[in-house]
Amino acid sequence: MSAATTEIIARAVIRDGDRLLVARARGKQGAFLPGGHVEPGEPVESALVRELSEELGTASRILGLVGVVEHGYVDDESTTRHEVNLVFAAEVDSFPASQEDHLEFFWLPINQLSTTDLRPSALKGVIASGAQSFWHGWNG
Repeated sequence: MSAATTEIIARAVIRDGDRLLVARARGKQGAFLPGGHVEPGEPVESALVRELSEELGTASRILGLVGVVEHGYVDDESTTRHEVNLVFAAEVDSFPASQEDHLEFFWLPINQLSTTDLRPSALKGVIASGAQSFWHGWNG
């Protein structure tokens, strides 16, 4: 992927009381919200419902847009990545269980967000604060 490519990512804030559902690639430290790439021509909310079904094996509902985080990073292959994360509040129909061998999911207590390597890191403060509308830009 070239540095000029921008990825559109749909992510879900799924809460269970004072816990947040997060994902991690097996063997890695960084955590992230469930969700994934929006395919060309695919509506964002449809993409998120599809991704949650594929990853968690359960139906879900989108409750509303929480915010947008523009994010850039350099991956393990030294490629600069640029993504726009559209973050939605969502709920799932049943207890989620990973359907993908490379991912693990766990419930993270909200009070541990500040010490967790959640990516993009801009999400930590807005999720902990309960903000319902945010935009976080990136100075690439």
